[in-house]
Amino acid sequence: MNQMIPLREKETGPVHLARPTHPLSPTMSSANAPLDVVLTENDLCDRLADAMAGAIITYHIGMLARDRDKAASQLPPDERLELIAVAERARRFSEAGLAHLVQRRVGEERFAYLLIVRSRPRNGRSPLALAMAGFLQGEAA
Repeated sequence: MNQMIPLREKETGPVHLARPTHPLSPTMSSANAPLDVVLTENDLCDRLADAMAGAIITYHIGMLARDRDKAASQLPPDERLELIAVAERARRFSEAGLAHLVQRRVGEERFAYLLIVRSRPRNGRSPLALAMAGFLQGEAA
C-alpha cells in the first residue's frame, strides 16, 4: 500500500503525496523488499543456469564495498562471507562473458547490484564457449 507523506498544511487540511513502493524504492528496507535477492553462491549459480538471456538477477541490496569489509560491515560474519562469495562469483561470471554487472541507486548509500544474463553461445566453437569451458575446468580444479 502507498504511505501518505504530509506535504503542507492548508486551511482545508493536510495535502499528501503518495510515497512510491516500487521494489527498488529507497523507502523500502531490505527486510520487506519483495525482490528475490540471491543469498548464496549456489543460488546464484542455479539462477544463472536457469535464466534466459536478458534476465536480471539481484545479488545484493546495500553498499557492496562496505558490506564486504570486515570492519565496516554490519552483517554477521557468516552472512558477510557468503556475500563475498556471491560477489566474487558474479564477478567471475562477468569476466567469463556470461553476464553484465550493473548497479542501480535505490537510496542514500543503498544500491541494488544486478547481474544481467548475456546470451549463450550457439555453437561449441565460439570464443565465448571456449572461454566458458576453460572457466568451468578452472572451477573444477
